[in-house]
Amino acid sequence: MPIEPFRDYSYQEQLDLDLSDLFAAGLRDEMGQIRPEIQGVGVAAAAIQAEADGVPVDMMGRVATTVYDLSLEEARAYPDDLVEELEKRNHPKLARLIQAGLAACHHEPDFRTLAHWLALVHHLMVVRAGHQDL
Repeated sequence: MPIEPFRDYSYQEQLDLDLSDLFAAGLRDEMGQIRPEIQGVGVAAAAIQAEADGVPVDMMGRVATTVYDLSLEEARAYPDDLVEELEKRNHPKLARLIQAGLAACHHEPDFRTLAHWLALVHHLMVVRAGHQDL
């Protein structure tokens, strides 16, 4: 099911969204901006699903930091480095999503967008972790 970028999804709907083709149309629109469905619902659903899968917030932070520290060329040379820890700790769903994001990167600006997106996912996980008792 394609994501409707301006629709208000429930928690359960975000948990159930299939994000496997989130990056199929690329990361950025024709104006070079992050596509709305990736930035909005895509971030929220990825954070909720990672949280439900037991991905620790600090692990997501390390993944986001690792991507920020690499160039697209470096990431393509060592793609397993981006997801190695996730796979070792049995978080293949997030690992596949990150690999799909990397595959959708055609230029360095795409990769910077992926890095930004991963940071947004991490930040949302941080916020959600701090407000679980509300």
